[in-house]
Amino acid sequence: MIQNFAIDQAATFESLLFLSCEPKTAFGDAFRQETTKDGLPKWEAQLVARFRQFGRATNEIIKVGLVAERQPAEDLTPATPVELVGFEIGVMDKKDREGNATGAQVWYRCQEVRPLTSTAPRTRRGEAPAQTEAVAS
Repeated sequence: MIQNFAIDQAATFESLLFLSCEPKTAFGDAFRQETTKDGLPKWEAQLVARFRQFGRATNEIIKVGLVAERQPAEDLTPATPVELVGFEIGVMDKKDREGNATGAQVWYRCQEVRPLTSTAPRTRRGEAPAQTEAVAS
């Protein structure tokens, strides 16, 4: 069963505003940052997502996971309009202690959070961001 879905941000949200980005802490240890199997630090960005529901504007705070060597949004200030590069939604079964499915759990992740004013080239899922070279004048 498919569990990860690429999201068309422009078709889903009227806007996304950056709020904050903090280290994602390990379960049960609020002082240790969670990492990937490869040792890369995990981060959690909080954003205000504005979308239409039943013809009315609705705002919701969403948490989006990222993986990056350093703080991925250190140059962003709160309320900056952003785009999420490689934005995905994931759905998985929520289970009780006996392993019975009791519902669904939804999560979001992306490769990068960048201001809408950015001119950096976009990347496709699974590709590394393009390296830029300084041009001598």
